[in-house]
Amino acid sequence: MKVFVRLAIGFLLLTAAHVACQRGLFTAPPGSTLTLVANPTFIPANGGVSVITAFVTEPAGTPVADGTIVQFFTTLGTIDREGRTNDGVARVNLVSDNRSGVATVTGISGGQAVAPVPSPTAGAFGLFPSPSPSPSPSPIVSPSPPPPGSGTGSATVMVTIGSVAPTHIILTADPPQIRSDAPQRVSRLVANVLDANGNPIANVPVIFAVTATPPTETLASGGAPVFTDTNGQAVDQLQTSYPRDADPKTASVTATVSNPSVPVATVVVAIN
Repeated sequence: MKVFVRLAIGFLLLTAAHVACQRGLFTAPPGSTLTLVANPTFIPANGGVSVITAFVTEPAGTPVADGTIVQFFTTLGTIDREGRTNDGVARVNLVSDNRSGVATVTGISGGQAVAPVPSPTAGAFGLFPSPSPSPSPSPIVSPSPPPPGSGTGSATVMVTIGSVAPTHIILTADPPQIRSDAPQRVSRLVANVLDANGNPIANVPVIFAVTATPPTETLASGGAPVFTDTNGQAVDQLQTSYPRDADPKTASVTATVSNPSVPVATVVVAIN
């Protein structure tokens, strides 16, 4: 009975060790060199994709083994957590998530090599090191490339996503005319908020305002801020109580953001 228990315990320990090995990450050897390249280095804020390529070489200067895992991290957007090498190259996708800014992408595999600890030199009295000679001036030498095995196993690359500030607004009205025979006396207002590269910007407060004579038009927002959605659009609604049998007139609608450098967008809605 005791022999059987011992065999069972040994089998369980071997199984656990095998599972632990299977779960371990097959990363580059310590001291490997990792280089990251982003293509392109600028992507739109809404669904843009940049291919992040990692070049990984062993301390000896040769590509790492196929299947070596590189872990990826980003400060903005989303990225594949891991990539596996083929001929020393691993590729993953960085995808924007409607936030604008500069993403710092980091790749890690292997880590930095551990420097060997020098053993003490025996001197004239056995255990004590020999006294060092007087220092002499060091010769001036040209910089040389880092020695093999001095890589850190990590690298970073920057990718610009969208823009941090809006630059212009495009305002439209649908329909552009509220006819006297229309069953609903409303027009849908859409303000598209864009950055300098034409990318939509989310979560920007937009203020709508209307001017008309006589003042028979109102806004569904009541003049409160309307925030742009993931497509960079803020939506409001113009309503009119102008008599259906009155002479035609126009109402001027504006859309503004808090940044005074962004021009005010205007659209004119005909009534009757």
